[in-house]
Amino acid sequence: MIPQLATLSPARPPEPALGRRFAGDVGAVTRSLTSLSVKILKALALSAVLSSCTTAGAWLTGGDPHHVIRGLPDAAAWRGSVAAVAPGIPAPDLSSASPGQVAAFFAGLTEGQRRQLAAGDPGVVGNLEGAPYPLRYAANAGAARLRTPGRLLGYDPRGDGRVIEVFGDLPTARHIAVIVPGSGWDLGKIMHTDPHSSGQHDANPVVAALALRAEMSRLSPRTGTAVVVWLGYDAPEGIDRQAARSERAVAGAPALTAFLNDLPRAARITLIGHSYGTVVCGHAVRDGGRADNVVALASPGMDAASAGDLRTGARVWAARVSDDPIGLTPHVRLGGYGHETDPITPGFGARVFSTGAAQGHGGYYSPGTESLANLARIALGRTADVTLVRPPATPLR
Repeated sequence: MIPQLATLSPARPPEPALGRRFAGDVGAVTRSLTSLSVKILKALALSAVLSSCTTAGAWLTGGDPHHVIRGLPDAAAWRGSVAAVAPGIPAPDLSSASPGQVAAFFAGLTEGQRRQLAAGDPGVVGNLEGAPYPLRYAANAGAARLRTPGRLLGYDPRGDGRVIEVFGDLPTARHIAVIVPGSGWDLGKIMHTDPHSSGQHDANPVVAALALRAEMSRLSPRTGTAVVVWLGYDAPEGIDRQAARSERAVAGAPALTAFLNDLPRAARITLIGHSYGTVVCGHAVRDGGRADNVVALASPGMDAASAGDLRTGARVWAARVSDDPIGLTPHVRLGGYGHETDPITPGFGARVFSTGAAQGHGGYYSPGTESLANLARIALGRTADVTLVRPPATPLR
């Protein structure tokens, strides 16, 4: 039709009859297409409604496919292992012993007995709060049988697995940052990826830890620092029912609380949650987890209406990259779904800092960005150097 129209002479308009017939044909086609479009749109709308109802029904009525894993690996063999290595010395009760009691138990053993116990029951020794760090590292290295960029302070292969990986020397560190990953991370993904290979996304918690410690060292070369990747809970598999609810966070928070409270007392602790990890952090500090700073990155909410609801003396910080899709999350709490207030909103009460040129949900630790620099400043206690999006409601300490 285009070539035919192009050859029409502007000095010779079409005949009236031809024009009326053409207009009628166009009208018929238009009415036909309109009718078809309406039918298609109605069908798509009905399909969307049915799909939404089915999906919503599955979310509302479905249960968590993962069973809660309780206790430490190989806990059943613990008393027997202690009796074989140190006859007459009572084994600490794994369900009730405090980290201080555990530390006193190991202090009463000889170096040989400690090594025997770590080799004989690595699942308990490697994950027991209060056990000496070198002993836990040795037990987990033997259990994991994998070369890792950091040292393993926790290793549990059951289910999706648990892992605590340390970069730096915890006993001598003046500043310790603890990174809590969010949805989609498990033992296999953290242990079986090369953080130094090209193409590794900086959402990888190990890559994040290495980048943060490098930035902390750049800003303060003579300061003792350590960064920990803490995946001591069963994270949701993705953007699913479990990510919209709090059960996984509630189940994991006690272990994070215990870990924070067993860190060296002289060190300043910065707890950094990313995505669903911020929900876990919120419950951990509310339950008494020790921290000087709490940072919520890309948060769907911390199961709190405000920073005050966290009931912590820590400074609360928050940030979100402008193009992070987590911003589309509805910040509500209804029927057990949702995680309440967005931490970057003024009413929450967090100190919101700039992310600069960082991009996407996983870009908060990108080298060279203001986001990474601010995280390092917070972890080092240089609060006056942090670039804020807006002035804080209360003066910085």
